[in-house]
Formats: sequence, C-alpha cells, structure tokens
Amino acid sequence: MITLPKRLRTLTTIALIPMSLLTPKISSLPVVAGDADWNQFDVCITEIAQYGVEQDKATLACSDALIPKELSQCVTMIYRATPIEGNDALSACYQVRRPIDLGHCVADIYNASSNLSSTFTENWSTTLKESSLLTLLTSCRASLRPGHYSECVIAVNRNFPKITLIKALNKCLVAEDFPRTLFPVDEP
Repeated sequence: MITLPKRLRTLTTIALIPMSLLTPKISSLPVVAGDADWNQFDVCITEIAQYGVEQDKATLACSDALIPKELSQCVTMIYRATPIEGNDALSACYQVRRPIDLGHCVADIYNASSNLSSTFTENWSTTLKESSLLTLLTSCRASLRPGHYSECVIAVNRNFPKITLIKALNKCLVAEDFPRTLFPVDEP
C-alpha cells in the first residue's frame, strides 16, 4: 500500500519532469545583440519619441511613469487613431492613473463619432479642429471612468445626431456626478 506522502512525492516528480526538459531549450535560445540591454524604459522613450515628442520630454515622462509601457501604449493609441499631436497625447497620458483607459477612450470616441470624423473631412478652420480634439482629450482625461464615459458619448452622439460632439462630451461628463435631481437626498 502506497502512503499519501509517498504518492504525493511521485506525482510531484512526474509533474516536474516536463519542466526540466524545457529548461535547457529556453536557456539555449540565441540572444540578439543589443536587445538584452533594453528594458521597458528604453522601449517607452523610443516609442514616444517616434511621435514628434522631444527626447528630453519622453525621457522625463517615462522615467517618472509607474508603468512606462502603459504610458507609451497610451500615446501610441491616441497618435495612431487621431490627428492629435504626440506632445498633447503625452501630456494627457502622463496626467492619469490609467493611461491605457485614456487611450481607448479617445480612440473609441474619435473612431465612432460620425460628427467628429466628418468635421475633419470638411473645410473647418485649423483652430476649430484642434480645439475639438483637445476638448475630446481633456474630457477623457477628466473622466473618472473613461470606458464608461466613451460609451456614453458614443451612444448620445449616435442617438441624437443634432447634438454636437462637444455637447455630448459635456453631457456625459456632467452625468458622471450623482444625479441629485433624479435621486434627491432625504434630509433627517
């Protein structure tokens, strides 16, 4: 009769055998020269610098970021999805706790909003375009729940085409506050 400790030892040994077979293969993988020295700070600085951000600003932002790769992902998402400049994207991404959520918020609203997308194909003045984009960026940054906020803006913009995107941004941002008129506080 096999006792429980002896059987447990046998099962553990069997489970560890495949891992020991993989270990030599992993350690024998070739290392590309230069890649071994790179870390997430290097990647962050390099990615952000691609989008027109001065290397000094990118270095400062990445060195101060809690998770540098999230900062660079945020800047990348915003820069690739919208005509927002890299410096503005970096400034917004740097100021939030969850940069990836901010990136998704800005990109989702920009891509889903027919009003915003169509305004950039029409002959709007450059300052009006830039102010609309910066309002979008600022609104997503100011939101406490960027994912929820972007869904609200997209729904309002889709269901009420007469409402401008700026008004939709403002309505959804104000709606994040507790609606006191719908749910009044009972005073004792």
